This record gives sequence, structure tokens and C-alpha cells, in this order.
Amino acid sequence: MSTGVSPRSVVAALVDRGLVAADRSAEAVAVVSPLLGVETELGPAPVRRRLAEVAGYVGAALVVGAAVLFLSTTWDDLGAWAQVALLLGSAMVLAGAGAAVVLTAQSRSGVARAGAAGAVRRRLASVLLTGAAACAAFGVGVAVAETSASVEVTVLLAATTALVVALVGYRLAPSAVGQLGAAAAAFLMLPSGLGALRSDTQSIVPLALAVVVLGGIWVVAAERRWWHEVDAARGFGCLLALVGAQMPVVAGDDVWVGYLLTAAVALAAFGGYLVSRAWPHLATGVIGLTLVVPEALHDLYGESLGAAGVLLAAGVTLLVAALLGLRLRHEVTRA
Repeated sequence: MSTGVSPRSVVAALVDRGLVAADRSAEAVAVVSPLLGVETELGPAPVRRRLAEVAGYVGAALVVGAAVLFLSTTWDDLGAWAQVALLLGSAMVLAGAGAAVVLTAQSRSGVARAGAAGAVRRRLASVLLTGAAACAAFGVGVAVAETSASVEVTVLLAATTALVVALVGYRLAPSAVGQLGAAAAAFLMLPSGLGALRSDTQSIVPLALAVVVLGGIWVVAAERRWWHEVDAARGFGCLLALVGAQMPVVAGDDVWVGYLLTAAVALAAFGGYLVSRAWPHLATGVIGLTLVVPEALHDLYGESLGAAGVLLAAGVTLLVAALLGLRLRHEVTRA
């Protein structure tokens, strides 16, 4: 028997409170509907809707490809300010198209994120707005490069522009694509920002620490539900932290700092899994532990350990990390 409560309104409330990811709202409605005694309002997206979405992406890709092909033969013939005007104009066109898609979705649904059709339009709008952020960043970069600014300042201003526009676009149409664009822009800001400080140190450790901190901030924002795609945000944050921790190891600069950072990231990830029960934390802990132990052993024993020894250490570490992950998962499930 129907309860008189709309499954869509229930899911919309859960999305607004951050209890359900916005991109899973259609599935949530399909689950809630039978429990409320009503027919499922939203099933899987119809084939024609999927085809329309794919056609939109393919069409956009063809337009972009044609534009790139055309500009590749004439770009050098254009003046710098003509290039800036073209890039910023493209950004405005993409932003306008993305905003139009968002307005269309809102006009067709009271809660744009609660339906499958709204989700399709949101993803399309997010791609357009993220493209606008990239075009705006390149436009600002070309403009700043015409001044006497250094390369670091040019990249910093371009990346900052991309981050601001990407965040505005994410606010209008949240999706993993927009979040990825914002993460990439934030990541690019770090080396250029540190380079603009003109420090005498050549160590990569400050950059590594900055990237680890950025990853930590991203994860905290995910846990506080500042991002709609919580698991994606956790994955991006964990990846940033792991990449930052491994930077000294890859660069061969203060490698033991890299080992300590990687171990700290792995332990923090395991701790995060105990709190959130989220698979990105568990995966990061396993990967971090599997990386750091063989690296440290190889650095300590060098050639005496041999390739077979390093491989054996990696295998044993992976098994131990996997067993630890399974144990944590079991304890969390029981709790």
C-alpha cells in the first residue's frame, strides 16, 4: 500500500543532507519506491536517452577536433591577443552552453538532480563548464605570457583561473568531471606557486608536502560532504596524497622523507576506512603499504637483496596488506 510519500522527495532530501550521492539518486529512487509501496518512478535510463547523451559527447568531440585541426594550421599566424580573444570567446560559448543545459534541466524537473534525465543533463553541462575552465585558463596564460611575468607566475595565474571557473561550474552542475578538473587545476597551482616564491632550495620535499596536504584537504571535504560525489572525492584526495608522498622517492631526493610520507598516508587511509567504511581509503592503505616496504628494503640492502628479493618483499607485503584490509573490513562490518 502506498504511504503517500513520493520516493523522489525522499531521495531529494537524502541528497540534500549528503546521505546519498547525487549521481546515485536514480538508483536510490528505484530502491526506495518499492519500500514505500509505489511503482518505481525511475528505472534505468532509456536507450534513446543514453544514445542522446552519447551523441552529444560525440558531436562535441567532433566540433572540438575540427576546431583543433583548423587552429593547428593557423594558430601561429594569429597574434597573441587574437589567440586570447579566441580562447576567452570559446570559454564564454562553452560556459553559456553549460548554463543553458542547467537551466533546461531545472525547468523540466523541480529537483534537477533527482531524475535520470536531470543527471544526464548535469553531466553534459559539467563537461561543457569544465571545458570552459580549460579555455579560460589557456586564455589567461597566453595573455600573461605577453607581459614580463615569469613562467611560474603565468602558470599560477592560469591554474588559478581554471580552479575558480571549475569550482563555479561544479556549483552549477556537480559531477566527477568537474571535480577532476578542479583537482587538476589545484595540483598545477602548487609547483608554480612554490616556484613563484623563488626559493633557493631545490628539494622536492616542499612540493611533496604541499600535494599531500592538498590530498588531505580533498578527503576532509569529501567526509564533510562538500563534494556531491563522495567516493570520487575520496579517490581523488587519496590519489593526490599518495602521489605527493611518492614524489621524493621518484625524484631520488630525500627518499626517506618519501618513505615516511607514504607510510603515514597508508596508516591514515586505514584509519579513515575504520571511520568511513569507504573503499578508496582501504585501497589507498593497501597500495601505500605495498609500495613503501619494498622501496625501503631495496634502499637499505641494495644489490644484496636482489631483484628476486625485492619481488618477494613486494609480494609478501601485498599479501599482508590485503589480509589487513580484509581484517579491517570484517571488523567494520561487524561493528
